[in-house]
Amino acid sequence: MLWSYSLATVLSFLVFLVYRALWNQHRRPTPFPPGPPADPLIGNLRSFPANDTPAGLTKLARKYGDVMYFNILGKSLVVLSSHEAASDLLEKRSAIYSSRPPSTVHEMIGWTDMLGFLPYGEQFHKQRKLFRQAFTKQGCVVFRPSQLSQAHVLLKKVLLDPEHLDDHVRRFATAVIMEIAYGHKITSDDDPYVCMMEKTTSISTEAGNSLTILDFFPSLKYLPRWFPGNWFGRLAKDAAPFVQHMRNMPFERVRQQMASAAGNATPSFTSMHIEELERTGGASLEDLQAVKVASVQMYGAGAHATWSSLLSIIAMLLLHPEVQRKAQDELDGVLGGKRLPDFNDRESLPYLEAVIQETVRWHPNAQLGLPHSSTADDVYRGMYIPKDAIVLFNNAAMSMDDRVYSNPAEFRPERFLSPEPERSPVNINFGWGRRICPGRYLGDASVWIAIASFLTAFEIVPAKDGKGQDIIPELDWLPGLTCHPAPFPRVIRPRSSNAVQLVAQL
Repeated sequence: MLWSYSLATVLSFLVFLVYRALWNQHRRPTPFPPGPPADPLIGNLRSFPANDTPAGLTKLARKYGDVMYFNILGKSLVVLSSHEAASDLLEKRSAIYSSRPPSTVHEMIGWTDMLGFLPYGEQFHKQRKLFRQAFTKQGCVVFRPSQLSQAHVLLKKVLLDPEHLDDHVRRFATAVIMEIAYGHKITSDDDPYVCMMEKTTSISTEAGNSLTILDFFPSLKYLPRWFPGNWFGRLAKDAAPFVQHMRNMPFERVRQQMASAAGNATPSFTSMHIEELERTGGASLEDLQAVKVASVQMYGAGAHATWSSLLSIIAMLLLHPEVQRKAQDELDGVLGGKRLPDFNDRESLPYLEAVIQETVRWHPNAQLGLPHSSTADDVYRGMYIPKDAIVLFNNAAMSMDDRVYSNPAEFRPERFLSPEPERSPVNINFGWGRRICPGRYLGDASVWIAIASFLTAFEIVPAKDGKGQDIIPELDWLPGLTCHPAPFPRVIRPRSSNAVQLVAQL
């Protein structure tokens, strides 16, 4: 009986694929974008690069162009590999390219009601509005004292224990977000929210930010956890309860503080929006849920992105000591070795700004951006893009596009400082159109003050091997919602006795 049922299911699925292929061929007005030859029934399942997908897609784009088409088991997938194509579709035609395709693995974890994974619609607009009200470029100025204070804590941590730089950077990123999102001040390394951040990093690394087999076979989510290859079932069992705890615990803590007789909730993103809801006619469960989900996304995604960016910059500074020296010379020229930087110094430090931009360009945090989906049939450059197509933008290809960046494989911050600077990597870093990251100004400021402070006080140099030779690491980039370098050998040391005094007196 089971064999008969399974055979019937397979045959029904094959009939569906044939019908869908014939229907798509009948209704499309123009050809699909170019792409690898497809196999009968399964389409491009074999030709789509499953391992090191960004690099594989970049290689294919050299042959098929900056707009490629794949049909995988009846699902249309379009890959954009140039700024021009991404801008044309995701920005200029954002009305039909701003939704998200379903993500089964993130659904199993419990992330799909967060802004980054929501389809374009009412809930998306509701959460987006919460961020837009708080995180305009000018609005983020009020968070600078917290960012500066935590940057100073970072310096003190590094001075006392340089071996655990990655942990100190994670603590910095978490502390900034927790104070802004929930009004919680992190005062110890074993704070539960720092531990939660470590767990979140592990989950996001395993879940990834792009496509999985579940997006083409969603019914696989019903496989028993013991089934070979069912990593997603085991991940969901472990992650789903944690994700619920992560979103509920800090939010309910703020509500309890607000409801207490003392009313001692520290002003925060969460308390501000709850107060606004109560002031304007009462907070419905739906409205409170939107605030809760928006707050936890700041913590889960915002802190992780800041941490990843800082580790990437530090890695690039180790590999390019001449860049590190130029950035420090610029800092010394502005600060005179007499003080640490603050936000008022930012406009006077263009080379440091270029270092941050070049790191983003050279190795984007997200090699593949979160998928968009089309909500209507479209024709672009004479190519047909069907409704409900999954639309990927390949940041890895865009960052190495020699039509946009001269000698793109070269790490050269000066490309952004010439009289005619090369294209800003802001979209590579923060996304496109109506899906651009709403917390980009906050994240940008956190990264800037942390790296400016770090370079003022410390230098990063190669570790030595047993023969006293420099160890030049080959970086291993770990995947996730954002990718970051795996721990690598290095030595962090104060630049001078004066630098030690500047940090010690904080």
